[in-house]
Amino acid sequence: ATRATVAILIAMFLCGAASPEFVAHVALVPGRTIPYMWNVFTASWLEVNPLGLIVSCAAAVLAGRIVEPAMGAKEYCRFLAVCTACVGCTAFVSMLFVYYGRRDEKLLYEPFCGFHGVVASLLVAVRQLMPDAPVNFRGLRTLKCRHLPAIHLGAMTLLAAALGRYLEKFGFTFFGAYAAWAYLRYYQPRPDGQVGDPDSEHMEFVSFFPAPVAAVLGPFADGAHACCCGRRVSRAAERRQLHDGLGSSDKPGVTTRDAEEARRRRERGAKALAERLAEKQRQREAAAAAEA
Repeated sequence: ATRATVAILIAMFLCGAASPEFVAHVALVPGRTIPYMWNVFTASWLEVNPLGLIVSCAAAVLAGRIVEPAMGAKEYCRFLAVCTACVGCTAFVSMLFVYYGRRDEKLLYEPFCGFHGVVASLLVAVRQLMPDAPVNFRGLRTLKCRHLPAIHLGAMTLLAAALGRYLEKFGFTFFGAYAAWAYLRYYQPRPDGQVGDPDSEHMEFVSFFPAPVAAVLGPFADGAHACCCGRRVSRAAERRQLHDGLGSSDKPGVTTRDAEEARRRRERGAKALAERLAEKQRQREAAAAAEA
């Protein structure tokens, strides 16, 4: 699935470079989204800048190597599809609100596209899987993976301010990060019968903010979580207890194979990451020895 992601990005870029009409039909153009409904899905996969294409492909490969083994190819594709649809739909609705507020018809026919919303979704998934793992990049090893979504959002905010394209840069990134967080925390089906990850501390909404801001938002976020999702979480807990009870019984046909498969996937993902880190460390040591 990761290779297919890179192939789609390259193919979309080449088609867009060859034909401006292709960009007009694939990018998100709010005034033409009806009847061109497909552009809420395709806009996030179109890069028109070569540098943006390189960064997007690199991010897709690096994050995909961590997320895909842990999720499995099928769930990984579903995760990308859900986040892509959420980015396109929320961007379309947001631009309609901006248009009704400013009454500037030019906003409806400006194309918006870019993979940075999906990159934000992938970084949130990386944060869920390995929040305390260090970033294995020269000069950034003091950072941890839980910092990556905030860094990406901050960089896109600065770029949006510099270019004046707030919806395309900041909006896509924010919508992608939020869609991934909501899906992974509350809606993702898991092989062990659970839905989402409501008990994880590093996936709490306030954990994405700096400590001073989190202290202020904490009571409001907890109240919203209890009002909107309390019943859902309690039902998930009941299903988990029922699943655990069935798994420990001696009834024929009732097994914990799905839970074991999920555990093996997580172990494979962690093992693959450890092997890549060890290989890069050996390469650095060999290079240092050769220079000496």
